[in-house]
Amino acid sequence: MKLARIESNGRSLLARIDGDQAFIIEGTILSPGGDTGESLSLNEVRFLVPTDPSKIVAIGINYMDHAGDRVAPTEPQPFLKTPSSLIAHGENIILPPDSTNVHMEAELVAVMNATCSKVSPENALSYVAGYTAGNDVSGRDWQQADLQWWRAKSSDTFTAVGPWLDTEIDPWTTRIEGRISEKTQQESNTSLLINSIAACISRISHYMTLEAGDLVFTGTPGTTGAIVDGDICEVEVGEGENTVLLSNPVKQG
Repeated sequence: MKLARIESNGRSLLARIDGDQAFIIEGTILSPGGDTGESLSLNEVRFLVPTDPSKIVAIGINYMDHAGDRVAPTEPQPFLKTPSSLIAHGENIILPPDSTNVHMEAELVAVMNATCSKVSPENALSYVAGYTAGNDVSGRDWQQADLQWWRAKSSDTFTAVGPWLDTEIDPWTTRIEGRISEKTQQESNTSLLINSIAACISRISHYMTLEAGDLVFTGTPGTTGAIVDGDICEVEVGEGENTVLLSNPVKQG
């Protein structure tokens, strides 16, 4: 099932997405209810960020082809991104005027459905409501220059996610593709993760309690690409009917 938070004519709604239609349903995105009988064309709605997370945890260097010359980690390497950096599908990624090398990073994002603390890898995925597409926008020059990644990873608009939550994506074998202005920059599959999504969630939960609605970015593959004013960033995860496509224009700040 594809679930989305949408806005139409000033109303914030929960919808089940099917084809080019949004069928309005009751409940919340983490606890959906039945259809209300109302439907809208996707052309009539604006997608919102799927959840309001208390935190966003991302995993660094989780594909061998992204490690490059660096030693691949034996355990997941989490870092934090701030909720204030979130933008939804269709919203602009704003390039800071004083950063000269900003990259997109295509990722599969796990959306947590319950409080999760000290769980085993075997049980970790039972705490996931579903998956969506994410773009971990990154200021590469700031990553190298700063002691911490506070602005490199969490500047305003540096975390794009959505447009919907898919409850049927297989986290073990999911296709990931990142495109810049229709040119494929990244292409891989979660079967090539160094540390599985279950292992990542388990490790995070042993030190930091994950709450319902929190987002876990699971790592980006391959060689990322720089983005400039006028580009369109696209992240596509999943296959067939279980495909999530996130798109965001890039604007110079």
